Amino acid sequence: MINQSNANGLKGFSRAVLTAVITFVLAIAIFATTAFAGLVTQYNVEVVIDSNDAIVITTNETEPIEILAQANITLADSDKLDISAFNSGEGGTIKIDKANSINVEFDGVISTYTMYEDTVGDALKSLGITVGANDQMNYQLTDIVKDGMVITIKTAKFVTLNADGQSVKYAIYKGTVADLLSLAQITLGENDYTNPSLETELKENMSVDLFRVELKTVTENESIAYDTITQADDSEDRGTQTVITEGVNGEDKVSYEIKYVNGEETERTEISRVTVKEAVDKVVKVGTNEPDVEPNGVTSQNGYTIGQTISGRYTHYCACGICGSGTGVTASGRRVYNGMEDPYYIACNWLPMGSVVNVDGTNYTVVDRGGSGLSSSGRIDIFTPEGHSACFKYGTGSCTIEIVRLGW
Repeated sequence: MINQSNANGLKGFSRAVLTAVITFVLAIAIFATTAFAGLVTQYNVEVVIDSNDAIVITTNETEPIEILAQANITLADSDKLDISAFNSGEGGTIKIDKANSINVEFDGVISTYTMYEDTVGDALKSLGITVGANDQMNYQLTDIVKDGMVITIKTAKFVTLNADGQSVKYAIYKGTVADLLSLAQITLGENDYTNPSLETELKENMSVDLFRVELKTVTENESIAYDTITQADDSEDRGTQTVITEGVNGEDKVSYEIKYVNGEETERTEISRVTVKEAVDKVVKVGTNEPDVEPNGVTSQNGYTIGQTISGRYTHYCACGICGSGTGVTASGRRVYNGMEDPYYIACNWLPMGSVVNVDGTNYTVVDRGGSGLSSSGRIDIFTPEGHSACFKYGTGSCTIEIVRLGW
């Protein structure tokens, strides 16, 4: 039989022990649950830098900055962060685009840019720079962009070289005309030259001409024309000529230095001259006697009289088509031509045809008419058989006209 007081004591002890056990078990359960929960919230995040370098981080952080800090990654102010493929607490990818400073040397001119592109090709594309098939570059388009890199681009210039009968187009990146000749493996002779000059900087679509120069010495026999000497003969009437001595051409042996440019003669310089045969001058006696004018019995006509003196003005004309019709037939029917012996004819409209006038000491016969300008009193046009250039040479001027005969 159990003592009632002891039984109550045991019951109290058992109840205390049971409470302690339950408390211990609950503590263990809470600890296990908490530890297991911590293991369950960790997840993997991929961090990609400039689309190339990638690392995987196991974390239970939920903020991208904390995740990067856990990986010892510090963002610069210029860096770009892309979390569009990241889910907090679940995983994904965090992308970092770092700003790189690159230098682009384009045909000798250097420019600096801040770029986020990953490859050289993408960087140049974003700058609007196209690299042609004939251009030179020190990087491949697929190369990775690195901070501080210098991308050198040399644009090909197309120039045409015209040399030795051929025209060839070359692609050259820089240099002078001399560099172009070196590329074409062309050597200049002592007197050869180019246009433009060798020192000229090449430009796009430039055309360069090469001139081959050759100097030769030649000796030739040349005919030397004789001179004509005229002697006045007052015993013969004006207009008559008598040859006293026939002219004979002489001959000289002449040496020349001849300059040929691309095979064509461009310059000839006399070096020496030796007379092989002397020329014989032609001697001509020219009559100077003023022939008597046969009178026709007319002493006055149309207000003009024999012996009347008039102040006049003269011009000159010849038998060419510029001065007249070019037929050589005058209004009187007399024929004229350039090169003939001087017939001493004039044209005017104010005297009868066939009239003879003395102009400053020389008699002329009126055989032709002209424009309205020749209708004024004293206005005459003197026929010049030496030709058109002689008309300009003799020109115009004032003169004194004496009427010697009226009409034929």
